[in-house]
Amino acid sequence: MWRERALKVVLVVVGLLFTAGIYPVTSILWNRDQSGYTDAMMLSLYFVLGTLLLLAVRNPSAHRSLIAFAA
Repeated sequence: MWRERALKVVLVVVGLLFTAGIYPVTSILWNRDQSGYTDAMMLSLYFVLGTLLLLAVRNPSAHRSLIAFAA
């Protein structure tokens, strides 16, 4: 019981942290900074991973492979 609740809290915190990476992506793409395109690509992958982690909070046992990938 406690482990699952702790896992859900960690998933929410990490998911929100990764999802917050959308702000630098939009600023890089908005300013058309050529040197920052690789950073924007990596941050967009983290944004998608954070969104999927937030969706995995509902049923962590069904999304074990995603959680293992994020870890």
